Amino acid sequence: MLHRLLLLIAFFLAVICWGHSRSRLELRADLTYVNPSDIHTLDPARMSWTTDFRVALNIWEGLTSWDPETLHPTAGAAFFPPRVSDDEGELVFTLRNDARWSNGEPVTADDFVRGWRRGIEPGCAADYAFLLTDHITGADEYVQWRQRWVSALTALVRLRDGWDIDVRLAGSLLDPEIVLNLKSLGELALAQQLERLAGKPDDALGPAIRELGAGWSRIHSELLEVHGNRLDVEFSRVGIRALDERTLTVQLSKPCPYFLDLTGMPVFLPCHSSIELLRERHGRAALSETGLVLHDPQWTKPDYHRNGYPGLITNGAFQLTEWTFKRRARMAKNLFFHGADAIGCRTIDMVVYDNLNAALMAYEAGQVDLLPDLTVPYVHELVRRAESGERKDILRCPVSATYFLNFNCRSRSLNEAPNPMSDPRVRRALSLSVDKEMLVIKVRARGDRIAHSFVPPDATAGYVPPKAPGYNPDESRRLLSEAGYSGGAGLPPISLLLTQNDERLGQALARTWERELGIRVELTVKESKSFSEDKAERRYMVARGNWFADYNDPTTFLNCLASGNGNNDSGYSNAEYDRLLDEANRIADPESRFQLLSRAEAIVVQTDFPIVPILHFSEPIAIKPYVHGIHANARLWFPFRFARVSR
Repeated sequence: MLHRLLLLIAFFLAVICWGHSRSRLELRADLTYVNPSDIHTLDPARMSWTTDFRVALNIWEGLTSWDPETLHPTAGAAFFPPRVSDDEGELVFTLRNDARWSNGEPVTADDFVRGWRRGIEPGCAADYAFLLTDHITGADEYVQWRQRWVSALTALVRLRDGWDIDVRLAGSLLDPEIVLNLKSLGELALAQQLERLAGKPDDALGPAIRELGAGWSRIHSELLEVHGNRLDVEFSRVGIRALDERTLTVQLSKPCPYFLDLTGMPVFLPCHSSIELLRERHGRAALSETGLVLHDPQWTKPDYHRNGYPGLITNGAFQLTEWTFKRRARMAKNLFFHGADAIGCRTIDMVVYDNLNAALMAYEAGQVDLLPDLTVPYVHELVRRAESGERKDILRCPVSATYFLNFNCRSRSLNEAPNPMSDPRVRRALSLSVDKEMLVIKVRARGDRIAHSFVPPDATAGYVPPKAPGYNPDESRRLLSEAGYSGGAGLPPISLLLTQNDERLGQALARTWERELGIRVELTVKESKSFSEDKAERRYMVARGNWFADYNDPTTFLNCLASGNGNNDSGYSNAEYDRLLDEANRIADPESRFQLLSRAEAIVVQTDFPIVPILHFSEPIAIKPYVHGIHANARLWFPFRFARVSR
């Protein structure tokens, strides 16, 4: 009887404790804001969405940070400014004495090396890797070396498993370094056979290698171990070094006047050593079997504990304490943060509303304090009321951002049919028949500026962007006829990929193209994740795009169209454009540099037309009058450590 009574008491105590902890969890945060979609990723090496940045830049801190109003670089985890060499090629950062991780451990220079290295490692690297490879000595060479080995190891895995290999993978096995290592491993016969295949026709190379019948499993294991043992030696040539626990030196490969604006970006954030508990290992190498650096993708979760992992550890003003898919991410003040005493909010909630109408209703009801996105069908009415003074809680922010149309320049065919967008005459014809004034002023009607350039005017002091040609339907029809589609005849239906928020603008654009050029337009409207995947994989003809400046320089826009850039969704490639960007990036004189960048932009907006700039955003946001310290800055990044709430 006593045993049953004790069990019953224990049960009721458990229920009470669960209810108490749940009620505490569900208490409203000091500040609540809305994300229009769930977090895509919180991996600093992989993120590229502004909505993700807003979370990441509050739970992590880079070497530098930004002024919450002007966005000028300021001190972060390191003292500001760093020591700069006379030739401006070396920067020496000294970490703050009180820089701490959310578990209380000191932040070290090695933590920054680890984070930056993940930013370029195959397997971790993503869209923003170029910010490291373009500016730090040896980084690009290291990545190219790694990619050659990844290709060779991938080829060996496929051969081991009985699969064919394509020309690229087959060619990687003929790389002189691979052949040399085979010789050093005693695989002399195989090395000589591979050398003899060097002149083989491309289509015959893969089958010829398969026919060699080598012990591919053994060779793969041996070469993977050799490569794993060389990683740190090769990385030591990259210009990132921890001199001691608090000193980090960075060697720049070329002048970069905006580098201190970059060092707060996600790809430059530090990474706590605990992540190594979740690193994939194959054999004796801390690599996947194809040579990639991979970590369990759950590592960014605060409550993930596989292999003794303690959950996400960060070094920002806040730490992530909860992340419920498509519902909420909660951030709590990091008590170990160097400025913790001055942080006004104990908790911040990022809540997800797929429907912004519902988000606005929650805001009006007082359940939400900040709406960074007001893309609702009646936003023009909200803007009108804000301009008349009726809604002082709605602010219009002229952000450094451009809304544009992407043309799929790369794909010669789509769905087994020719892609007319690969012809620049068709792209130019469609561009010149875009009535921007109608789209921006009459359709959007929310105070945006008409875009005559890719780089917004006044985005960077001293830079004057070239002007794109205006609305000219007569020239459009002439160009379309020249391309072989007179009156639209023979031109397949133009698929226009959009999100739901763009549907009204897309309909107006379709009507214009149909009226002026006689072509048929099919709107494809998708939710944000599917839209992003289709755009990244170029499963479209024309797609809406937008770009928000990451730093204060024209290249934050222009680099997006460089050949091979991870953000180049159009697949555009022009050698002269790339050359001008490269030349500009090697010049220290601002005036000469801007002239080269202007010439590069002119190729895009006046000649090749891989994109059509439509507007420069004037973004309305809603913020309750009792919320202080959040500024409507040009990037819509909000460091919540400065926020105060006085309900």
